[in-house]
Amino acid sequence: MSTESRAAFRLTPQMILGLCIVMFGVALTADNLGYADASKILEWWPLGIVLVGVTKLLQSGTGSGRVVGGVIVFVGVALLGEMLDVFRIWAWWPVAMIALGLVIVFRAIGGSRSAAPVPAGFTPTGSPVLLTGESRLSELAIWSGVQRRVSSPVFRHADLTAVMGGIELDLRQAGTGGGEAVIDVFVMWGGIEITVPPDWAVSNQVVPIMGGAEDKSTGTQSSQNRLILRGVAIMGGIEIKT
Repeated sequence: MSTESRAAFRLTPQMILGLCIVMFGVALTADNLGYADASKILEWWPLGIVLVGVTKLLQSGTGSGRVVGGVIVFVGVALLGEMLDVFRIWAWWPVAMIALGLVIVFRAIGGSRSAAPVPAGFTPTGSPVLLTGESRLSELAIWSGVQRRVSSPVFRHADLTAVMGGIELDLRQAGTGGGEAVIDVFVMWGGIEITVPPDWAVSNQVVPIMGGAEDKSTGTQSSQNRLILRGVAIMGGIEIKT
């Protein structure tokens, strides 16, 4: 490992979760020793949700990812306001729905302008399975399902967000050019299924919160192609398979 990679610092959901657990333990210890009232300290727990949203905002390179991060921040701030009885922000919750709706509309407009009618891009049953050669991919599924098949020989990055919906990503025809690819995921009450070639090494760094992230791939760590999966699964599931 190079000095540059060791020195790189990146705020991750795992780090946030670990810090929240540490703070929870410190608060309980201080309460048991009579130094502080843990109930007052733990009223600030929604700050953890705010930090997760901020992390999503900073890491995302797409508009939809930034909107999801903003929604998470909004929920955290709303919960914090309720816990501290400072303000009642829940009256503004429909704004989050407006933002998500605008993302769907803009993506639909952009897709209709750029996509040409290609019959081969659909399965015989009519399910939209888009074959793309792009090295980067961004998909958003809200109350819906998305299927994508990537054939790029130098696939580098994907940003997948599933909220009460599902995404199926097929990478069996893709390659990383003998390097490394990264997929950022955010799942809430939904699911993501990723299929990789048998010679890909997968590093599963997803933080499951009342959810799961299962790696069933067959690649070994000595494989030339490496996939890093990172993000959060809240009451949802992620499956990586060969």
